[in-house]
Amino acid sequence: MNARTGKPEPAGRLRLPGAVARSLTPALLFLAGLVTTTLGFAWFAGADVRVHAYRTAPVCGTAAAHGSGAHCVRHERGTVTAKAAHAGAGPSAGDPEAEHTVTVAREAAPPRTFSVGAAFYADVETGATVDLTVYRGHVAAITYREHRADTPSRSSLAVLLGVTALVGLGVTLASHGLSWSRLGPSAARFAAVGAVAAVLAFFGGLALMWIPLSPDVLLPVPVLLWLIVTAAATAVVRNDRPSR
Repeated sequence: MNARTGKPEPAGRLRLPGAVARSLTPALLFLAGLVTTTLGFAWFAGADVRVHAYRTAPVCGTAAAHGSGAHCVRHERGTVTAKAAHAGAGPSAGDPEAEHTVTVAREAAPPRTFSVGAAFYADVETGATVDLTVYRGHVAAITYREHRADTPSRSSLAVLLGVTALVGLGVTLASHGLSWSRLGPSAARFAAVGAVAAVLAFFGGLALMWIPLSPDVLLPVPVLLWLIVTAAATAVVRNDRPSR
C-alpha cells in the first residue's frame, strides 16, 4: 500500500489549478479594458462635445424643449466692439484663411473674442449687432447676416484628452487579454499599442467633434472603431510574439 508523502494542504485554503489561473488572468484583463473604454465613451457622450450639437437642440422656452428633457438653445444679442486680422491674414498678405477675430460684448457675460471666417470678418463692422447661440452655457455659434462661425467649447479639449487616455488604456488592456502572454519583454510592445490607440482616439474624437453627426450614432461609431482597433492591435501583438 503506497502512502502519500509531502506536506498536507492547509485546511480551508483554495488553490486554483494552473490552467484556470492562466485562463482567468487574460479574461480579467479584457474585462478591465472593456470597462475602461466604456467609461471613456460614456464620458464623451455625457459631455457632448460635438460642435454642431446645438443645431438639432430645441429652443429654450418652447414646448419641444419642455417635453424633450434635452439641453436647449437660447439666442442673445451682442455688439461687436473690436475686430482684428492676425498676422498673415487677408488676400494682400497671401493667406486669406489665417485667423480673423471679432470681440463681442453682451449683457449676460463679459466681452469675448471669437474666431471668424474671412467673409464674416469683411462684412461685419464695429458696432454691428450679432446673434449669439448659447448652448449648455457656452456660446456655440456667432451669426451675422448670412455668416455663421461655430465656436468649440474650451472644455472640449480637456474632455477629449481624458477620453483619449481611457480609450488608449482600454485598448492596451483588452488586446493584452486577447493575446495573452506574460508582460515581461512584451511591455514595450503593449505600451506602443496603447500609444497608437490613444493617438487614433484623439484624432477620431476631433473628427466626431466637428462632423455633424446625429446623437444616434455618437456612440455606435466610436464603439465600432474601438472594436476594429482592438482586433488589429491583438493581431499585431500575436504575430509579433517571439517563436518558442
